[in-house]
Amino acid sequence: MIDKIMASPNRALITLLSALMLAIIHQYLFYGKEPGVSYLIFVILFYGFMFLFARDRMRSLTMINAFVAGVVLMLALTFLLYDNKPLRILNFLVVPGLIILHMTYLVGRKQRQWWNIGLIGTALDHLLPQSIRHWGTVASIIVKTGGRGLGKTQKTVAFKVFIGLVASVPILIVVVALLSSADGIFNQYLSGFPEWLNQLTLTPGLPRVIWILIAGVLLFSYVWGFVQPMQYEAEKRENAHWKNEKAIVAASEIEEREDVSVNSIQENPSSNSIIKDQPANKLAPETNSTQALRVPFRLDPVIMGTMLLVINCVYVLFVLVQFSYLFGAGEGHLPSDLSYAEYARSGFVELILVTGINFFILIIALQFTRSSGKIGSVVHQVLLFVLVGCSAIMLYSAFIRLNLYEQAYGYTYIRFLVHAFMIFLALLLLIAALRIRYTSIPLIRWYIVLSLTAYVTVNYVGMDKRIAELNIARYHQTGIIDTSYLASLSADAVPLLREFAQREYPNLKGEMLDRQANFDLGEAESSWTSFNMARHRAKLELSKLRME
Repeated sequence: MIDKIMASPNRALITLLSALMLAIIHQYLFYGKEPGVSYLIFVILFYGFMFLFARDRMRSLTMINAFVAGVVLMLALTFLLYDNKPLRILNFLVVPGLIILHMTYLVGRKQRQWWNIGLIGTALDHLLPQSIRHWGTVASIIVKTGGRGLGKTQKTVAFKVFIGLVASVPILIVVVALLSSADGIFNQYLSGFPEWLNQLTLTPGLPRVIWILIAGVLLFSYVWGFVQPMQYEAEKRENAHWKNEKAIVAASEIEEREDVSVNSIQENPSSNSIIKDQPANKLAPETNSTQALRVPFRLDPVIMGTMLLVINCVYVLFVLVQFSYLFGAGEGHLPSDLSYAEYARSGFVELILVTGINFFILIIALQFTRSSGKIGSVVHQVLLFVLVGCSAIMLYSAFIRLNLYEQAYGYTYIRFLVHAFMIFLALLLLIAALRIRYTSIPLIRWYIVLSLTAYVTVNYVGMDKRIAELNIARYHQTGIIDTSYLASLSADAVPLLREFAQREYPNLKGEMLDRQANFDLGEAESSWTSFNMARHRAKLELSKLRME
């Protein structure tokens, strides 16, 4: 069936009708409703839509395709399983971005590698220019389909009538405005039209129809931009130049070979095979020179080594100063003039920024520096290992500072995410250290995979529940707890908080019941498309809490 659709002369019409059907499903799932299970359903349907109508443009599936698809589906599944507001907002933007990049890699007009930064530019090209140019394709399909029973002359007349109607709109606006100001009775008649238009706009079905039409056109133009992509003039000239150059080289090579073969037959037939290879050797320097021009830019190892040496000297001095109190801070051995709060706040942001700068230096040194001799490579590796070691100690110092601050003031979303980010930076440092030792490791690819894996992990670690657990553990140690903040956590933490309120802290019960409206349980579960397991579970737990 799929092959029949691909070969059908009505493929564009079938694709447009399917896009409108998908748009109808989209407005049913999302119009006036909060995303829940609907988000996962639409992601699956969209993948099926793209696979069905752009299959002939799709490259062969690999492990990275399965990995990215798995990441997208797991992030879409969070709308069903969890209720963390910041992550839901972020995922609402991240998931479409990942899908666009994935589709561009699978069926894009330029077969780029998934780790190539140019994939982002190609994705934007398909999202905007390639899609916008097919808005007119929708009109042409409608005109072609509606005019099948008309002759060529009738189609031409209908098209001219349409142009006339469009051209008369601005003239009518000016003329009607002038006539209304010239005659009061005519103006009274016209004054009834806005009320009629307002009633038409407020009808329940019209916004949905507009939603469907816009979404259908966008979906069709997006997939058709992959099926029939536009080639830019610069690319056409480049391809034509490349083809002409290739043809000229091939023709000259054949001509030289023919001349050599004729001369060899006339002069010395026995040396024919030897002379025959000479033209190829003559062309070799040109080929090598062309390849030499395409060598990517690389920094000089001496320049990079000097920079690393100077930077490492400063970092080593900083680390030596830190050793006097860094590893004893967790046990209370702080500088005499600093309190816990002052120590935790001092220099935390700066340390994170310096670590980020170090990552930039590492990537430049590992990816964009020319190789040197054996001794130079050893020195380069030693300097990079020193940089990684100093960065690790700085990261550890920032980790301790944040830990002390949390023990003094409690655990929040931002502090939890900063902790997670520092663990992520530590893993990046580990990969960088392995890359220094084993040069065959593809650093950028590992970083991309690790970044996606880390983001999915943050979504599934249960941030609200973990924050509640840590604050409850802090309460057991210090007797201090912020019930207002705990009650403001999402529905993910409600089961744990109900148990804590029932067994240890009854005062939390009133806070949770007062803030029950924040969950929007009644509105969220009014439709099955917005169903969320965390909210459903929280509603049951709050019902039990109210009855206790």
